[in-house]
Amino acid sequence: MHDFLKDFKNLVKGEKVRTDNNVFKLHYRFSVIILIVFSILLSSKQYFGDPILCDADTNKEYFDVYCWVYSTFIVVDPIPDKYKQSNKLDGLGNEQGRESYSLLYYQWICLFFCIQALLFYIPRYLWKIWEGDRLGEMLRDLCGPFVPEKWTTSYKEHMRTYILNNENHDVFAYRFAFCEFLNLCNLVLQTILMNFYLEGKFLSYGFEVASKPWPMAFHAVFPKRAKCNFTKYGVSGSNESRDMLCILPLNILNEKFFLILWYWILFMFVVTVSALIYRFMFLGLQRFRMYLLMAQVRNLNRNKMQTLAKYLSHGQFFLLYNIGKNINPVIYKELLLSIYDYLHIKADISIDL
Repeated sequence: MHDFLKDFKNLVKGEKVRTDNNVFKLHYRFSVIILIVFSILLSSKQYFGDPILCDADTNKEYFDVYCWVYSTFIVVDPIPDKYKQSNKLDGLGNEQGRESYSLLYYQWICLFFCIQALLFYIPRYLWKIWEGDRLGEMLRDLCGPFVPEKWTTSYKEHMRTYILNNENHDVFAYRFAFCEFLNLCNLVLQTILMNFYLEGKFLSYGFEVASKPWPMAFHAVFPKRAKCNFTKYGVSGSNESRDMLCILPLNILNEKFFLILWYWILFMFVVTVSALIYRFMFLGLQRFRMYLLMAQVRNLNRNKMQTLAKYLSHGQFFLLYNIGKNINPVIYKELLLSIYDYLHIKADISIDL
C-alpha cells in the first residue's frame, strides 16, 4: 500500500527515468488528475454550496438530508415546440402523458470519479511492479547533459552484456504491450460504466449537446430542479404526504464535467488505438525499428542501424530503445556502437561501410 501511495504521488512531480510513453501518461497521469480535480470540486461546499436545496418551511436541513439520501424525481420545464422530440418527455408525474423516474446518480458522483481514477491508474501500477525500476538502477547518473565518470569501458560492456544476454527482455516488452492493451480495455469499461451510471444517456451525450441548444441537452440528463416526496405519520396516526421542489446546484458542474469526459474519452480512444498500432509495428517490423533508431541517433550509419534492428530480439530492442529515451545522447551512441561491434564479431556479419 505504501508503494502504491508513493507511485501515486509521482503523478504531479514526474519521474527522472521514463519507462513508458506519452500516451501511457495520458491515461495514468492526466486522466487521473482530471477525475480527482472533478471530485474535489464537487465535494467543496465552500465554493459551490450545498448539493441540494429544498423548499421546506421548517426543519430545512432535515428535509434537505432526507431528499438527498432518498433521491428525487425529475422535473422538466415545458419546452418550445421546435425543440420537442417524438419520444415522451420526463417530468413530475404521469400527467399529460409524461413519465417520471428517480435520480439515483448524483449522491455518488464524487465516489464514482475516484473509482474511475483508480481504474485509469491500475495498468500503470501493474507496469511499475513488473518493471521493478530496472531502468532506474541501470541509468542512474547517466541521464544528465554531461558524460559522468561512471561511464567507463567496463560499465559500457556490463550494460551491453545485460542487454544482449538476458532472456527475460521479451517478457518485459510483452508485459508493457499488455498494459497498453489494458488501457484500451479500461476505456471500454469506463464508457460502459458511465453509460450505465447515466441510464443509457452517456454514449450520445456529446452528440446531443452538439446538435441541440445546450440548456435543452443538459436538462435532459442533468436537471437542475427535482421533486421530493416526504411521508410521515401525523398526529392522528394517518400518513401525511408532502411534496417539495428541490434545486440541484451541483448539476451545473456535473453537466460540464461529463461533457469534458465524453470528449476526453473519445480523444483517448483515438490515441490509444494509434499507440497499439504503433506497438504492433514496433514488435513486428524490422524496418520500422530501424527508423526509430535513426530518429534517436542521427549521425550513425544506416547499415549499422539495420543490423541492430535485425539481430536484436523484441525485448532487447525494447529495452535499448527505452534506454535511448533517457540517457545522454553521446553515451547512447557509444552503447549502440559497442553492441553493433559485438554482433558484428559474433555473427560474422558482412556489411558494406
